[in-house]
Amino acid sequence: MTQFEIRDQFYLDGQPFKILSGAIQYFRLHPDQWEDTLYNLKALGYNTVETYIPWNLHEPHEGVFEDGGLLDFKAYFDLVSRMGLHLIVRPCPYICAEFDFGGLPAWLLNYPGMRYRTYDQAFLSKVAAYYDWLLPQLVPYQFTHGGPILMMQVENEYGSYAEDKDYLRAVAQMMRDRGIDVPLFTSDGTWIEALESGTLIEDDIFVTGNFGSDAPGNTQALQAFFDRHGKQWPLMCTEFWDGWFNRWNEPIVRRDPEDLAH
Repeated sequence: MTQFEIRDQFYLDGQPFKILSGAIQYFRLHPDQWEDTLYNLKALGYNTVETYIPWNLHEPHEGVFEDGGLLDFKAYFDLVSRMGLHLIVRPCPYICAEFDFGGLPAWLLNYPGMRYRTYDQAFLSKVAAYYDWLLPQLVPYQFTHGGPILMMQVENEYGSYAEDKDYLRAVAQMMRDRGIDVPLFTSDGTWIEALESGTLIEDDIFVTGNFGSDAPGNTQALQAFFDRHGKQWPLMCTEFWDGWFNRWNEPIVRRDPEDLAH
C-alpha cells in the first residue's frame, strides 16, 4: 500500500517529500480548460494541486446531487492522476471561497433554529447525508488506494468562527467512518486564538496556516503553536493569498509586491 505520512516532514512512500501546490478548483473552470491549466501548474514545477469541493453546488436542493459538467470532480481527479500530480482535497462543509453562505447550501435556511457549523444534530444530520453521497466516491482516489489524494481537510478557518471541538471531532469521525484514511488537516489564521479554537492538534490532526504576507512571522507563530503542544510537524501554508478582497463602496485594496515576496 502506498503511503503519505506527516512526521517531522512529509514522507511519500518513506522518502522525504516537499509539497509544492497551487489551487485550481475544478468548479471554477470549464472542463475544456482543466488540462491546459494543470499543465501550466506542472510546468511551473509544482507537484500537487488543491481544490475545495463545494456542498452548495453539489447538492443544490436537499437530496438532489449534481456531478456533471464542471462539477464532475471524478473526471478532474482522473485527469490530475494521468498528469502525474498529487491532490489535496478540501471537502469540508464550509469552504468560504468567497461563496455566499461560505458554500453551505441555501436550503439549510429552511430549518429555523439550526446552528450551522456546531455540534447541532440537525446540522450534522445534513452533513452526514451529503457525506454519504460524496465521501465513498473519494475513497478510491486516496493515495492509500493508489490515487492522487494525499490528505483532506476537516474544516476551514473554523477558529475565526467558533470553538466547538465536539463539532470538529464529529466531522472528522464522519470522514473516517466513510473510508477516509489519508491524513486529515485543518487550516486557520496563525494568531493564537484562531489556532487554539479551530484545530484538533490534541487529536493529532495536522495543522496548517493561512496568510498572504509576512511569511517569516506567520510561520514562526505556527511553529510556536506546535512547540506549545509538543508537535514536530512541517510548516505548511494552505492558502497564501496574493491579493485581497474589497468591500462595496470602499477603496480598492492594493497589496505591496514586497509583502508577497517576503
